[in-house]
Amino acid sequence: MFSSSLKNNFFFIFKLIFSSQFLLLVCSAKTFETPHIDTILDSKSFRSITWSKKLIPNTHFIITDSSQQIVGLAQLKSQNQIENGKFENIFFLLKVIDNQIIQIGDELSEMNLSSFNENYKGTTELLVRKPTNNVSSRFKPIFTQGVVAGDTAETLEKDEFIITYLGQVYYGFFPNLTLGTAAPLNAAGGLNFVSKIKFFSSENNTLASGISFTRMPQTSQSNLNLTFLWDSYSNSTMITHNYLSLAVLSYDKAAETTAIKSFASSSIQSGYEFILSNWDRVLLGPNYNFEKKSIGGYLSYVKIWDRLHAYFSLNTIDIRKTQWSYTEGYYFFLDVYWRF
Repeated sequence: MFSSSLKNNFFFIFKLIFSSQFLLLVCSAKTFETPHIDTILDSKSFRSITWSKKLIPNTHFIITDSSQQIVGLAQLKSQNQIENGKFENIFFLLKVIDNQIIQIGDELSEMNLSSFNENYKGTTELLVRKPTNNVSSRFKPIFTQGVVAGDTAETLEKDEFIITYLGQVYYGFFPNLTLGTAAPLNAAGGLNFVSKIKFFSSENNTLASGISFTRMPQTSQSNLNLTFLWDSYSNSTMITHNYLSLAVLSYDKAAETTAIKSFASSSIQSGYEFILSNWDRVLLGPNYNFEKKSIGGYLSYVKIWDRLHAYFSLNTIDIRKTQWSYTEGYYFFLDVYWRF
């Protein structure tokens, strides 16, 4: 009887120890399954300890709190192997969302933004404004507001293309320099090119300028425009786009004269971009045309997929007109382009 009781106690103790070890193993596995913040080093960096999972330096990560709310963005700067097969990962804090507090225990998840992510809600603070490989276009600042409304102050990334269904082609030669042309105009015997240079970019403002040249087919008339662009990040959902275009030079080869004839196609506008939670955009704003001395405007809905953009817009040259007309009144316009 005594040996039977001892035997039962032995099995009970063995089961208790085994269960405890198994529970500890499960907890440890869960702890290191997802990287988390272990130590805050200073106001801009923190440390995470991982085991078998090696992270890739320079990769961007989303920081989430205990309620799975995104509180910040970080980039892995360095990784060192330490004792017992563990890895010390040093992160640099890129952005804090809505003045949230980054705390020990917050989880880190690799920012896979190659396609739609329902947990990554639309906001100006989560726009990917620095060159990053394989990022869906929906998460980037828009390059243009469409053919009618004009450009923004943003340029394409290096080796990035935009091709519109109207035959316009843009190419990022450098991160801050984009060149483009309208292929159908060139094919018809004309000549056209545009350039945009981004010369300043901060957290709240982006400034750029550009030049466009056009020579119409079967004519001797050429026009040169200068553009100045200023994007201002007003709040978490709105960006203001200021656009000034000056037709400063007109050259008539037949008359063999060069003169500043008029500001025929000059215009100024200040528009607003609203980022929706699904990363689609709403664009609206007034513009003033110097030639017609009229106030017009536009209202656009922009549907963005990973590479495809579709602009559905209502436009007017003069808001006082009531008729439907491409030259004076109101009209609809569809703009489609691929960004890759």
